[in-house]
Amino acid sequence: MQYIVDLFRDGDPAVTAALERYFLDNGPEPLQNLRECYRIEMDLSRKELLGRMLGKYGKKAAIAGFKRLAEQCRDGECCMLEAGYLLALLTDPTIAREDYMEKIMPPAVAVMAEISDAKTGVENVHLLNHIFYNRYGFSSSNPFDMSLEGSLLMDVLEKRKGSPLVLSLVYFMVAQAAGLPIYPLCFTGGFVPVYVENDRVLFNINVFHKGEIFIENDISKLVKNQASALGVNVDIGEAKVRRDASILVMYLEFLQMLYSNAGNSSVQMDIEDAIEALGGTRFLTVEEDDDNW
Repeated sequence: MQYIVDLFRDGDPAVTAALERYFLDNGPEPLQNLRECYRIEMDLSRKELLGRMLGKYGKKAAIAGFKRLAEQCRDGECCMLEAGYLLALLTDPTIAREDYMEKIMPPAVAVMAEISDAKTGVENVHLLNHIFYNRYGFSSSNPFDMSLEGSLLMDVLEKRKGSPLVLSLVYFMVAQAAGLPIYPLCFTGGFVPVYVENDRVLFNINVFHKGEIFIENDISKLVKNQASALGVNVDIGEAKVRRDASILVMYLEFLQMLYSNAGNSSVQMDIEDAIEALGGTRFLTVEEDDDNW
């Protein structure tokens, strides 16, 4: 790794291309080794160089990972737990996978241990809600809080409190890990989580209110109320159940807006690349969408 680091200052395009292949084609280990070099480096100028390279290759690794996820989504469900790490890596390349997994796995494992096929969907979701909101204490912050602190995934996993959209993301990640068929019912400008069984929506879940369950007949009213709060006019016929990976794009769109407000064009462009890697679909801003998400 020290030899690789010495090559960072080489301006030869062939060397630059070889370094990129090395970090993208050899799994997570090279990036982890670079992260460790950055952590222990004492020389300030060398540490600055390591930080720049870690940011460069970490973001490229995240984009490549999103492209792989998009391929998985075309064939079936992509792994939301893996997607969560890529989201964290995109905005902070110093985050190690094991640090992320240490935060997200305990609630996921706890839910897996409690639910079963012998229980009804409502019973299993009640267990999910109890573990997620009561045992682990996840909660929603002010929905009008537009700060990055309450919206970055690792911060929310650490504090167990965040903006409604990132809280929903974590909820979907835990639910998928446990094997629960919870998907976003999407409409222009937002979504409502729904429990789907045999291609039929059984009930709606209000993630913002401790997972409160509503029967199917209430979904039309709920969608209209949520859309109205977002300033969007929507008919329930326009809403469509999508794969749970759709919420990844919505979260990226939300982050893009926050970084735009902060004037950080560099991260904005990285997020744009991530959205394009996932297929370029927009959910919060696009009026019509006929793709297969």
